[in-house]
Amino acid sequence: MISFKLFVNAIQEAIISASDALMDKNISLLDKYFIEGPKVGDHQTSNMGDYQPLDDEDKEQPNVKGAPVPDKHTLVPRSVILEYPHLGNDGTVENLEVSVPLITLVPLTMSKIDKATITASFKMAVVNGEVQLDLGNEGNGGFFKKKPKMAWGKIEISLAPQETSEGYKLLVEGYEAILKRQLS
Repeated sequence: MISFKLFVNAIQEAIISASDALMDKNISLLDKYFIEGPKVGDHQTSNMGDYQPLDDEDKEQPNVKGAPVPDKHTLVPRSVILEYPHLGNDGTVENLEVSVPLITLVPLTMSKIDKATITASFKMAVVNGEVQLDLGNEGNGGFFKKKPKMAWGKIEISLAPQETSEGYKLLVEGYEAILKRQLS
C-alpha cells in the first residue's frame, strides 16, 4: 500500500518535471533560430574581482556602481540570403537579394502538451487515519492478518494546452514586417 498523499505528490512531481522539460524545449528554439552576438556592455567591467560591496541604500537600486554587471548577450537571428525575383523599373525581371530570418520560415508553434490523462484504478482504505491506496495484487496476508475494508477509486488528471507567448508572436511578427519591407 502507498499513502494517497505520496501518490499525489509523485504525480505532481512528474507533471512539474514534464513542464520543466517542455520549457527547456521551448527555450531551445532560441538556440535553433538565433546566434550569439557581441555581449551587451562589453566596455563595462564584469570582472568579479572589481566588485565592491554595496551600501544597504544601494542594494535596492538596479545598475548601481559597485554592483557586478550581469552577463548579458545579444542574440542575432540566423538568416539566409535568398534571391527573390523583382520587376525592375524598366520592366525586366531582376533578382533581388533578401535577408530572411529563419524564424520567419517556420510555423509558429511551440511544443505543448495537448492532453495528458493519468488514470489509476486502486483499492482505498483508511489505515491509522490516513487514506492508503493498494495499486496491485498483494498476497492475502495470512489467515489471521486483519485486512482493512477496501473501496475502489479512480483518478483522472488532464493538462490543458499552452498558448504561444505574446512576446514570441510579436518578435516573429516584427521580423516578418522587416521581410515584407524588403520584398516591396
